[in-house]
Amino acid sequence: MNDQQVRRVAGGFGVAGFVVFLAALPLYFVGVGPGVPLEQTAQFSEFVARTGTFVIIRTTLADALIMVGLLVFLAGFRHLIRQARADYEWVASLVFGVGLLVIAIELVADGLEAGAALDTVVRAEPTVVRGLMEASFPLYGAIGLIMAALMLAAAGYATLGTGVLHRWTGWFAYFAAIGNLLAAPSILGGTNITGFYTASGYAPFLGQALMLIWFLVASVSMLVKRESAL
Repeated sequence: MNDQQVRRVAGGFGVAGFVVFLAALPLYFVGVGPGVPLEQTAQFSEFVARTGTFVIIRTTLADALIMVGLLVFLAGFRHLIRQARADYEWVASLVFGVGLLVIAIELVADGLEAGAALDTVVRAEPTVVRGLMEASFPLYGAIGLIMAALMLAAAGYATLGTGVLHRWTGWFAYFAAIGNLLAAPSILGGTNITGFYTASGYAPFLGQALMLIWFLVASVSMLVKRESAL
């Protein structure tokens, strides 16, 4: 498989992954949203029970497919970096390795939320539902955001140093990395789901959204750019 074929496959998977995200976007605001405060344990459990199907679809189907797209994209990105400049192999390995960690963190968090939804299928235990949901917050939040920031910063450095993607995507990767770092301390803001700078609020979601937007623009750049290096 030559470099152009790698670009088409990896970039295509990346775009497909983002399309899945767009299709599933409404599900991110259903199930674990402003319906019932987390602190009202019994009512929250009942709310998850009513919306459990949406939670399961999002966490076990949509997010898994998105991560497949990201994984294939990262593998192609690593290959192109190594082909462009052999001395950047360590950066390529860093991007791919941290990317695998980001994917693993996301899938573990998804598994916790899916488990909470499954617990409501037959006689839910409210404290279990709340506990599983809360356990996912640090993974979606500070832990995942810091790891994503490292991946994005390394991707930006590799892009600017090798030219395998358009330069502006490298600068956007830096911007997204800063956004993720700024969102990480929101873990200290409590568990108010409807808040902004909280462990499960809109700030962590915006941080994740920045990573996904970079994922899209980098995938498109991979498809349309023909030069292997600047």
